[in-house]
Amino acid sequence: MAREDSVKCLRCLLYALNLLFWLMSISVLAVSAWMRDYLNNVLTLTAETRVEEAVILTYFPVVHPVMIAVCCFLIIVGMLGYCGTVKRNLLLLAWYFGSLLVIFCVELACGV
Repeated sequence: MAREDSVKCLRCLLYALNLLFWLMSISVLAVSAWMRDYLNNVLTLTAETRVEEAVILTYFPVVHPVMIAVCCFLIIVGMLGYCGTVKRNLLLLAWYFGSLLVIFCVELACGV
């Protein structure tokens, strides 16, 4: 009986963490898309453009498509984990774990 209760508790925890992961991915996607649109509308190259604005213009067009693609991948990974939890499918959960492990290693490599 205690084992069944702990499995239910872990399943609920995984639901909550997947929901949090998914919501964070959607929020970062929304902010990235908004910032891309905002910078394209506000900053234009004119004769009065400062050097700092030009640097922002040349730097951000590279970052935003990458952030949008990464967020779309994270949304798919979050849905994969949620579907694996709901269906109790070990293959989906293994893919989810592998994806999270790859994401963690990439974040660790970028942080160093």
